[in-house]
Amino acid sequence: MDKIKILILYEDIGTGHKRTAMALKKAFEKRDNVEVFVENPLGEKFPSLSYLTTRIYLKTLKLTPELWGYLYEMERDKIERRINKLIGISVYTFIKDYVLNLKPDAVICTHPFSCSILSHVKRDLNIPIYAILTDYDVHAYWIHHQIDGYFVGSSEMKNQMNLMGVSDDKIYVTGIPIDEEFYVKKDKFEVRQKLGFVVDKPFILVMGGGLGLGNIKKAVNVIQSHKDLQIAVICGLNKNLKAKIEEIADDNVSVYGHVDNVHEFMEAADVLVTKSGGLTVTEAITKKLPMIIFDPIPGQEERNLEYLLKKRIALRIKDIEKLDKKIIDLLGDSKKLNEMKERMGEIGIYHSADKVCYIVINNIKKDAIRV
Repeated sequence: MDKIKILILYEDIGTGHKRTAMALKKAFEKRDNVEVFVENPLGEKFPSLSYLTTRIYLKTLKLTPELWGYLYEMERDKIERRINKLIGISVYTFIKDYVLNLKPDAVICTHPFSCSILSHVKRDLNIPIYAILTDYDVHAYWIHHQIDGYFVGSSEMKNQMNLMGVSDDKIYVTGIPIDEEFYVKKDKFEVRQKLGFVVDKPFILVMGGGLGLGNIKKAVNVIQSHKDLQIAVICGLNKNLKAKIEEIADDNVSVYGHVDNVHEFMEAADVLVTKSGGLTVTEAITKKLPMIIFDPIPGQEERNLEYLLKKRIALRIKDIEKLDKKIIDLLGDSKKLNEMKERMGEIGIYHSADKVCYIVINNIKKDAIRV
């Protein structure tokens, strides 16, 4: 059989979609006779559209997050009508031609936007289209009967999709693909020392996802008064946030921008204070790192939080002024901490990217035999 060609599409709205795409790329490239392309064609061809949608997304989250929650609950047909008015037929034609020119054996989408567009041009492609859902809830915008397969993070999501009309044979409970580095177990205290922290003080990791969203400044200001805690704050790509945290940070706070070793920080930490983005919580579950969730985005992050609370692997803090007490109470309750870690071990799905690769390649080979 000729070299298998895989096209993975992502969007630059948030960072989780690209992180999943890159995790898949790494997993596919471990296999012989596979060529992988990770692309954001809409962002490259229509940069102004990509910039506009990202700005609208961030402004909405900052000024009226409830509006995003409303949009999240909107029915798929209504969403598609609004998106069609925004992007026009030229975008659909461009994506169709882009895929036809590359001639992949399969396309994998890590964002519902590209998934929806491909579903509309599928009859002209004759190529299997797969979708990777990067949250613990199924948004209706993902669901199209033209999609050949869905990879989801939990059995609950499979049940949810069944109720939305998706048949069992199209749904694979593989877990959400994350970088394979998160599956490597290392000694907590050795990693802590490597990062420049001491081993005998509780270590709190504060994150707001790749974009550094949420009231991180307030969170840090509240918890840094406890000098018996050492705190690492990862601001992601948000340079403005990093500068603000550095202005207020005490000696027990270390501030970082974008880092490539989040897996090490999670290995070293005792508690993670974060929003409930799909990739971040999956990484934490894999590292069995107890979470305290603040400022979840209405919509997908609220639904992610519901899943975490149902599984009893995270706590929610609504009054951020009480965050320090919540952390101290949790650190002082070793039974609760251990139970949270045990439950993470029970629900965690490991090597998800490898599972996706195996299924996609196996399906391609089966189709080749049929032909």
